[in-house]
Amino acid sequence: MSVNKKEFADRMAEKGGIMKKDAMKGLDLFIATLMDYMSEGEKVKLLKFGSFQMKTVKERIGRNPQSGQQCIIPEHEKIKFVASEGLSDRIKNH
Repeated sequence: MSVNKKEFADRMAEKGGIMKKDAMKGLDLFIATLMDYMSEGEKVKLLKFGSFQMKTVKERIGRNPQSGQQCIIPEHEKIKFVASEGLSDRIKNH
């Protein structure tokens, strides 16, 4: 199962005792700000949650899943998320 953005914002509103539209605005602002920092190449650390940073993935040989033919996947940037120890522990114990 997966949770969509609206469901996530609704849960934020419920837990925070705020209006759903305000929770959605807050979530949109968080995502926009995170994207700003990521596009600037900055590492974002959120205490007791984790860190986001851009990583360069080297060029490599891949395989087309439909044809099985080899192809070159060019070097590209990718967002990497590393969960904090606190987040990992909370999820394990939940």
